[in-house]
Amino acid sequence: MANAEKSREYDLIVIGAGPGGATLASLAANEGKKVLVVDKNPAAGGRMMTVHRDGHSYEMFPLNLVPYAPSLFEELQERVGKTVRNVTVGVEDAVNPIYIAPDGKVTLIDVKSLSVLKSLGLRNPVTLIRTALWFRRVMTMKEEEILKLGGVSAYDYMQRQKFPDILKVFITAAMGEGAFEMSSDLVPASSMIRMIQLAMDPKRTQQRYYEGGIGGFFSRMLERVPENGGDLLYSTRVSKVIVENGRAAGVVTAAGDEYRAPVVASSAGIRQTVRFLVGEEHFPTEYAERVRNLRSNLCDVGYRYFTTRKILPCSTYVLFPYDCLEPWSAFEEMAAGRRKPKGNYIYLGTKSIFPTIGPEDGRQVIYAVMSCVPDMNQDFSPYLEYIERRVAKVFPELYEEGAIERKEVMSLQACAALGVDPVSEGRGGESYGIAACIGQADAQTPKTETPVPGLYIVGNDAEGFGLGTHRAVDSGFKVFEKIRDRL
Repeated sequence: MANAEKSREYDLIVIGAGPGGATLASLAANEGKKVLVVDKNPAAGGRMMTVHRDGHSYEMFPLNLVPYAPSLFEELQERVGKTVRNVTVGVEDAVNPIYIAPDGKVTLIDVKSLSVLKSLGLRNPVTLIRTALWFRRVMTMKEEEILKLGGVSAYDYMQRQKFPDILKVFITAAMGEGAFEMSSDLVPASSMIRMIQLAMDPKRTQQRYYEGGIGGFFSRMLERVPENGGDLLYSTRVSKVIVENGRAAGVVTAAGDEYRAPVVASSAGIRQTVRFLVGEEHFPTEYAERVRNLRSNLCDVGYRYFTTRKILPCSTYVLFPYDCLEPWSAFEEMAAGRRKPKGNYIYLGTKSIFPTIGPEDGRQVIYAVMSCVPDMNQDFSPYLEYIERRVAKVFPELYEEGAIERKEVMSLQACAALGVDPVSEGRGGESYGIAACIGQADAQTPKTETPVPGLYIVGNDAEGFGLGTHRAVDSGFKVFEKIRDRL
């Protein structure tokens, strides 16, 4: 931890060293600004903080490789002048969709082979041509055309397409719940199409994951802060944003220490910032009410397995049963105990196949998770039972005697502890923050600026677009461009 006692005056204070806050802070510091970063965690990364234990490097939250490089991560490295090695280079790897049919048949879809067309039911030349033309049209859609689909759900939009059902399910699940951690009946078709364009951009050809993990990547970027006269305060919680004469003026920590800056950017969540760190009384009533009623996205629950040998040959597997397109109401029913998971989307993956990330003896850390609503008081045992039942059909070797050294439940409580705080009693642990859903996307996405001059929101809750970390980094870039003249 850098020494912040030498000065309490800064050009910019950033609350939170997650991907969004770290991006903004490192960009500002790189231009010579004196920046203070305050984070409640002991290291950078937020939910993506990297843990190094027993030869393993892993995040406390599951993640995937999309979008491929070059991404905003590479642009950030170039802008800040800090390099972190992409450890996926030269590694044979793939994202592997696994379809579970109504009769229980399991099909691994080989995305590298022409057999994928047969796997997806694209045997008929007419259907194949129609599908190819649809993808071509989607990849060339202009923004004004995309915006017209902002009020249509991804589910409804895909149901209109003349595809084989397996392809509809795969695209809708992967680009809805998979990309946005949100039920496909609420994800806007406009967001789904943007995600398809981002994921299938022909300029992005290399998978990406970084030496030292995602948290390590942002720790590296943040080295620019103390190098240019700023400070990093880890294991320090902000209790209040100072507002004087209607403007943001600094922060107060839980220990009572006060730090001053004309610009404060919070990645503590827009709802948490407005309601708890600042206070709704400082905002127009309409703005405070809208923020209070923003919908959370879904979150992940599942297992983290520590294996005694190599189990997964690739980093990423996606299990999508034929009936996995669950609406939001189904997740609420599961949380209330009125139904059990029966056909849900499962993400299964490991980063241990990459150099320096796992032990050389082949042991792996494997994630297996599904979605649920962010209610920390619900019974998670049905989710865990469902995950193991499904994964055992696909990778039975994981459950052979002696294959698992130990396993941990990936809980909502841990997610909330690392990321944004719960919004209300029992509610918290959402994967990204507020949902990228109809009414909260496109022009209705919360702005990085707030009605309190000098106060900005950065991270997944404001203006960024993309999958998880990419969305937060995008927000960091956007906030920086808006405040650089003020700084």
